[in-house]
Amino acid sequence: MPALVLHPGSLVFVTGVNGLIGSHIADQLLERGYNVRGAVRDVAKSSWLQEYFSNKHKEAKFELASVPDMTADGCYDEVVKGADGFIHVASPLSGSDPNEAIPIAVKGGLNALKAAAKNPSIKRFVYTSSSIATTFPRPDTDYTIDETSYNEEAVVKGWNHPKDEPEHSKGLYIYAAIKTETEKAMWKWIKEEKPGFVFNSILPNCNFSRVLVPEKQGFPSTIEWAKFVWTGENFDFVTKLLSPQWYIDTVDDALIHIAALIYSDVESERLFGFAEPFNWNQILAIYRKLYPERKFRDDVEGLGQDRAKVPRERAEELLKWMGREGWTRLEVSVGEMSKDYVEEEERKKAA
Repeated sequence: MPALVLHPGSLVFVTGVNGLIGSHIADQLLERGYNVRGAVRDVAKSSWLQEYFSNKHKEAKFELASVPDMTADGCYDEVVKGADGFIHVASPLSGSDPNEAIPIAVKGGLNALKAAAKNPSIKRFVYTSSSIATTFPRPDTDYTIDETSYNEEAVVKGWNHPKDEPEHSKGLYIYAAIKTETEKAMWKWIKEEKPGFVFNSILPNCNFSRVLVPEKQGFPSTIEWAKFVWTGENFDFVTKLLSPQWYIDTVDDALIHIAALIYSDVESERLFGFAEPFNWNQILAIYRKLYPERKFRDDVEGLGQDRAKVPRERAEELLKWMGREGWTRLEVSVGEMSKDYVEEEERKKAA
């Protein structure tokens, strides 16, 4: 087991802390005795998160900090003071105009790095990238991605949507370009500026898990995709737009972020959060097994499987350092996630 660089009691600054991944990262940090300062646009609107963590983790300290505009120069300079580590999760999810969405994300990432560099207390920095920063899924195709892979196709299609492709794919292309361009820009800055902290990036695929506070957070991003398959709403749209790919349990995702932050042995690495491949028919099969009394949509013909070869072993090794046996299985993650859907239905009935 490598040495700890950041010990319990250290203060970790987390952006996007009210989102799916950011909230799980904060939860796991607090569980392990770290203190967390979480950035949100509006502290008052996110007071529910302060209440949730204060009640759940009474021994650790959680506080919120306001960053209304992550593209404003120096936006993180004051709120990051005194922190020992920085985890940058916040990012635009998409947008209709690439000329707005992509530069916002890139500048937000660079602002975070610059703020960290101005604070000598910062020892480690972790950036939440995405699997889509390396490639689009390619069902039933043998292909390989590695630590040098970037999704150049996404950059082209995100900036200039192909005229011969459907309009509904535009948001996905812009999101892919956001993640690709931001990660590339951040690694470039690190290599050129050589700051006094260690930088690592995490590249997770679809996150499946329970949401910490669904009454306030809703069902974000990939959790909503799986909910559409649960309810049948937007079923055809989701199953056509979102190809078979890989998934990761959000708690596993959070723990990989934390391992990249606290362990001395993880330095200048891109860590791939790919647990196992899935398609929507597998999700439906898990739903049917767990809820035989419910009626779900029929399987989709011709979905295929993602057959990518991915350097996922290193991330699994970090999970084991964090006390897990390995990747959480798809059936476990989907089973936990579906409990939130059932509880939401029960809340609506009771209302």
